[in-house]
Amino acid sequence: MYRALYRSFRPARFSDVVGQELAVRVLRNAVRRDRIAHAYLLAGPRGTGKTSLAKIMARAVNCLQPQDGEPCGACAVCLGSGLHTVEIDAASNRGIDEIRDLRERARYAPPEGRYRVYIVDEVHMLTQEAFNALLKLLEEPPPQLIFLLATTEPHRLPATVLSRCQRLSLLPHTEENIEQQILAIAPAAEISLDRDAAKLIARKADGSLRDALALLELCAGHGEGRVDLDTVLLATGSLDEAEIARFLDLAEKRDARAALDWLAVQESRGADLRQLAGDAIGILRRRMHEAFAGHREEEAAGRLRMLERLAALDADMRRGMESRLGWEILAAEGLPDPLGAQAAPEVPAATTPKEATQGVRPAPPAAPARQEPRMPRPASPPRAKPNPSAKPVSSEFRANFVGHVKEPRAKAMLEHAQVFDAGDSWEVRFRAPPFLAVAETPDVERDIRSALERTGGPRPIRFTLSQQGGD
Repeated sequence: MYRALYRSFRPARFSDVVGQELAVRVLRNAVRRDRIAHAYLLAGPRGTGKTSLAKIMARAVNCLQPQDGEPCGACAVCLGSGLHTVEIDAASNRGIDEIRDLRERARYAPPEGRYRVYIVDEVHMLTQEAFNALLKLLEEPPPQLIFLLATTEPHRLPATVLSRCQRLSLLPHTEENIEQQILAIAPAAEISLDRDAAKLIARKADGSLRDALALLELCAGHGEGRVDLDTVLLATGSLDEAEIARFLDLAEKRDARAALDWLAVQESRGADLRQLAGDAIGILRRRMHEAFAGHREEEAAGRLRMLERLAALDADMRRGMESRLGWEILAAEGLPDPLGAQAAPEVPAATTPKEATQGVRPAPPAAPARQEPRMPRPASPPRAKPNPSAKPVSSEFRANFVGHVKEPRAKAMLEHAQVFDAGDSWEVRFRAPPFLAVAETPDVERDIRSALERTGGPRPIRFTLSQQGGD
């Protein structure tokens, strides 16, 4: 029977797991030193190896001949039926009755091996009553019981459960890791994979190795065992970067008619306009970073404004806006305003020298229109200066803070900002005035303020320009 690639090439040893060095080291050392905790929480995005690590750990703790913390893969336990391990899908077994049944069975010794291991996948789906029933078992577990909990949303677990587990955070895979893995797996799966296609698959996987293997399998079926760049573009409904860059150039030049023509051509080819927004954002971000690296501030500011419009378009389409309409609005921004053209006053022709010699008297000047008195504009508040005594926050604090940010523009801004702890306030410093201007817009500021309060508590927040930003 055929097995999917992500199942066929699931890692069987700790050394086979890539990109999760910290979690692998903790679990392997626990087995090697025989200091195994009664509960581990594996938290991370999809496709990062949570279930794979749990299965390896379940074999390692019961292996009859462990080798430096690794399961041997040859003993009766490693090759057996797995009676020592019970896998539970909390999404479909989320009630209190299932947890009560688990508690009853947990009192008995395992039929084989030293430990009875419970792998609970998507544990955040349990009901509150089920968590309460599980809590006593986590608090005072039998000596032969080990829990391996896996979740993509650890914030939904009660604090009482979190405090009784060793938490291991799994990170999204880098594009380089995914590319190397699928290039290594492809020959074993009898797939001819081009490197350019592997790069695009890694980018489309969004940090999930399982998604990358599923996409590789799809493309291999479409291309009859050979996967090149065109096959991946066709299978995902994407466009080549050169085509997307052409649209961005037209939009930046405000050539609306050519941009609308380009849009019609791509739609006729079956391009996925919703996915196109994400691809365009990625290309534009790289362009903006290159402009900043080359100290081309004006060019970078223009890229930033275009990035704002694309991020807003992507958010609108996620909320249900028709994708074609959104792209047409973006492309049509460069069209002339017909109402403005009609309202433009006619400029009188200048008097020729001949008319001047014939004594043509110029028309009397029109009486100036009465102007309404204008209210004085309020003075701009003085821009806050960086606090020299503020200290930068830790990388863990920054990662948690950015994880709470929801607004796409806010996320884009924070890539060009530093966060400082001034003791009685938080300070967010930006490198250039355009970033600061966007951060001070109501929606972006509100989202940044909310994320900081959720991460470090309520304090006053100041937006400033770093010393290299200038005015």
